[in-house]
Amino acid sequence: RYAYKIGEQPEERSQKNAAEGAIFTAAVLPLVHECDAAAAATISADMKFGLFDQGDLPDFQAVKAAFESTYACLGITCEHVGGLVDADGDPLHAMTAPCDDGPAFPLIAGYIPGSDVVPHSRVDLDQQAMEAALAEAVPDFATAKQWYSVGGNSIKSGNTNRTIKGFSTGAQGKMYDNCPGCPYKTYEAFYGYYGDFDYADRLVSAALDGADMAFASGRHGPNNFASLGPAARIEAAKKGSAYMNVWMYVIREFEDAIDDCTSCTGDNCNEFSLNGGSVHAWDEGVAFYAGSLEGASGSPSGKLVWRLAEKRCANFGTCGLNGGETSGTSQINHLLLAQFQEGERLLQTGQCDRVRPVVDEIISLMTVPLVQGSLRYAYKIGEQPEERSQKNAAEGAIFTAAVLPLVHECDAAAAATISADMKFGLFDQGDLPDF
Repeated sequence: RYAYKIGEQPEERSQKNAAEGAIFTAAVLPLVHECDAAAAATISADMKFGLFDQGDLPDFQAVKAAFESTYACLGITCEHVGGLVDADGDPLHAMTAPCDDGPAFPLIAGYIPGSDVVPHSRVDLDQQAMEAALAEAVPDFATAKQWYSVGGNSIKSGNTNRTIKGFSTGAQGKMYDNCPGCPYKTYEAFYGYYGDFDYADRLVSAALDGADMAFASGRHGPNNFASLGPAARIEAAKKGSAYMNVWMYVIREFEDAIDDCTSCTGDNCNEFSLNGGSVHAWDEGVAFYAGSLEGASGSPSGKLVWRLAEKRCANFGTCGLNGGETSGTSQINHLLLAQFQEGERLLQTGQCDRVRPVVDEIISLMTVPLVQGSLRYAYKIGEQPEERSQKNAAEGAIFTAAVLPLVHECDAAAAATISADMKFGLFDQGDLPDF
């Protein structure tokens, strides 16, 4: 506003208005500098204190262009900023019209992506179809397995399907062996605990097939879905796919974004203002966390980890921006959304080393709903006789399966205690958890 007043409106030129322009730019320049040092230098050179008294007037169009060049990095849009208008809402001049954001990518549960990840987000439609098959009066495990292992809604380049099963069966190559940052710490913990690279798929596939399985490590088992009833198989399959397969692959994408940022050799690398490859991988992580059904701002129809956090906050009083509520967006998702946007901003400016603590915080926050789910069902089975069922026992077993490797990394004895009280089959033996 004040760049225009001083630069383009002779009748508005005064020391007061010049000083307002100088102080407003002082308040925002560090953020601009983080995105683009040259843009910040251009703005400062035209807007700093003392220029007006020397007879130097700002070049409004240069200042405007410099700001606009950093909007994506700042996490704002041309629409957010708008353009200078008169009392009737008309532009003061052609040069004051809003900039054009260009093609806008659909929001993901409030997150502003820098790339098109709609096809990725549609993997939740496979999860939805899988759950629908399992919800039939006679559970259709064969159809559920088709959606899990073959998919059909999330299409990759080359016109092949992205599958929830593939998130696990391809994990060794993508998270342990063949990546610049391999092995990824979180995945390594899960592999170390279960002893199987495809631990998630082994559990989910056994549940869908009604088969007996045990992890190579022998931990949190055996899991004899050949003898457990359909309720246990259903919960293990649908919650395992979302909270073990997908949960880990979300982390893989964030780790891959760091790899892309540090190891990029293409045209959009660290030294450029928009680190395209790494930002796309980051957007994919958010897309898999939320899914397409959450829409632009979140929806009860969601099927992936975003929705789990929403459900559990109502049970634990952790909804709301500051927690303590039983309705509204979960505090965890509020916090994650801020981290998602911060990671994107850092990647866009090639600040690769600063993304690591963001990813670590995201992983910690994503763990909370898994802990809440485990505790909820330990209480239902252990303390509420009217809630005791094979279904609820299986929910407790699969939630603990999804988080035990992380607990084990912190305290092996604590993980052993939890598994001994919560694993599959205990309820059928009449063994109830000590909540």
